[in-house]
Amino acid sequence: MKEIEILNNAQLNFIQNGLYMLTFAALIFITFRLIRFQREANSNIFGKVLVTIFGLCTVFFGYNVFSYLYVNQLSQSYSLSELKSTGVELSSISEQYIDITGHTVADGLPSFMPEPAAIVFLVTFAIMVIAGTWINLSKD
Repeated sequence: MKEIEILNNAQLNFIQNGLYMLTFAALIFITFRLIRFQREANSNIFGKVLVTIFGLCTVFFGYNVFSYLYVNQLSQSYSLSELKSTGVELSSISEQYIDITGHTVADGLPSFMPEPAAIVFLVTFAIMVIAGTWINLSKD
C-alpha cells in the first residue's frame, strides 16, 4: 500500500466512525428518554428489564464505536511505520503522525479496545443506566 492509500483509507474510517458516533449520541438520548419515561410511568419489573437491556446494548455499541476509532488510529500509525520500515520515505505529516500516536511495527497489531478515557465514559454511562432504572434517586 502506498502512503496516500493509507491516508485515504484512514480518512474514510474516520468518516464512518463519525456516523457511528452520531448514532451513538442518538441512542444515548433515546436511552435517557426511556429511563425517564419508565420512572414517570412507574413501570413494572418487565419494563425496567427492557430499559436496562436497551441501555446496556447502547453501552456495547458505544464500546464498539470507541474501539474502532482507537484501532483505526493505531492501525494508521502501524501501517505508516510498516511502510517506513520497508525504506519508503514518508511525508513530514505521516512522520509526525507516527511520532504522536507512537504505535509502530515493533508494537505489533493493535488490540480491539478503546482508550482509557472512553472506558471511563462507558462505565459511567452504564452505571447511570442501571441506577436511573433501578434506584430511587429522588431527594424524598
